[in-house]
Amino acid sequence: MTPGPVLRFGRNSHFFVENAGIVEELETRRQLVTLASDQLLHPAIPLHYIVRKGKVRISQFLDDGREITRAVLQAGSVFYTFPTEDHGDKPAADLYCLSRLVIMALGEAELWAFSEDQLADCKELP
Repeated sequence: MTPGPVLRFGRNSHFFVENAGIVEELETRRQLVTLASDQLLHPAIPLHYIVRKGKVRISQFLDDGREITRAVLQAGSVFYTFPTEDHGDKPAADLYCLSRLVIMALGEAELWAFSEDQLADCKELP
């Protein structure tokens, strides 16, 4: 089991296309997170994040000190943070220990943050 809080992301999510009918409603519910170029995100737990504008890089530090870029997320991409015990049936391969990750804006970026209940009327998220 992965110790501590974890992160999961959807590599091929297209949130704003798949949920176009409720985007305006979601904008009234969201918490806006703006990031300057190269700014690190220290995500809250548990929350769902949607990249609204710009790009966000998720990198992982390995035990030997190497850093590996796991994803570069663009507008419409989704990632989640949650306590380890809440990972449910998600495969361990999709989970990354949050304490070993760096989440950084590549240029200016805007994220929308939601609690799970604020996204209850959305299509199934990745």
